[in-house]
Amino acid sequence: MDWKEYEREIHDYFKNQFPSADITHNSTIKGRFSKVPRQIDILIEDYVAGNRMRILVDGKYFSEKIDVKDVEMFIGMLNDCEANKGLLITREGFSQAAINRAYYDPIDIELDILNFKDLHQFQGFEAIPYSGNHGVILPAPFGWIIDSTRHPNMLATLYQRGLTLQEAGESKEWMYVNIRSKDDEIKTVDDFLKYQEGYILKDFPDAKIDLIHTIKRNDSNVRLRVIDVSSYPTREYTGFVEFKEFIFFCVMFTPEELKMKNIKKLESILQQVLPLKVNHPKKN
Repeated sequence: MDWKEYEREIHDYFKNQFPSADITHNSTIKGRFSKVPRQIDILIEDYVAGNRMRILVDGKYFSEKIDVKDVEMFIGMLNDCEANKGLLITREGFSQAAINRAYYDPIDIELDILNFKDLHQFQGFEAIPYSGNHGVILPAPFGWIIDSTRHPNMLATLYQRGLTLQEAGESKEWMYVNIRSKDDEIKTVDDFLKYQEGYILKDFPDAKIDLIHTIKRNDSNVRLRVIDVSSYPTREYTGFVEFKEFIFFCVMFTPEELKMKNIKKLESILQQVLPLKVNHPKKN
């Protein structure tokens, strides 16, 4: 495979993954800062909730690992091209410093690095966590994976691709999801919020609890809550989506410097999660 075939395979893959989007191979965009045409290997443009989404994919046909300088050059291009997301794809892997540079840069752009051999797993990370007869189709946010190992009060956990749950916990950057069925006590998401607030304040009288502005869905009520407790490792952000028979919620912990990036990841889950009816086989 030469570099042209390499880029063509990447293009064809994303064409299948985003059938409604405008996807062009070897495109150019005039830089808003440089004022010159910037060459883009794969340009993906789509509209989400009326807003333009621009993703730049750069296929590096290198014979060695991607390193920090490669990531910094890509970040500069993403900024210049007004991209929302960027993906570096490499044949020979990447250094730990490169992945750290991609994940922890403070710019308001989602950035990920992927091995070419793992391409067909990208954006295919999803799971179907369920409780009783209620479940959801859960998408992984950009650059993260879903760990379907169950823990007490957690149907699944989410964290950066390449880490373990323990490592994500140590870095204070992870999420977990759960489901609460509706009943006579909890009929709406606001009932559930009030119910949770009662026991949170009982255990942590000094807790500060607020609702913050978030995305809207036509089919469901959505809430985003932040809890600030002095004994917590970070602030706790929880997104709620009210479906007909149950309430889905996703709890996120994040370092303060990554708050805005990770709230976007949480909101992408709230925007895309779908309800599912689980039919268990009858026992003879």
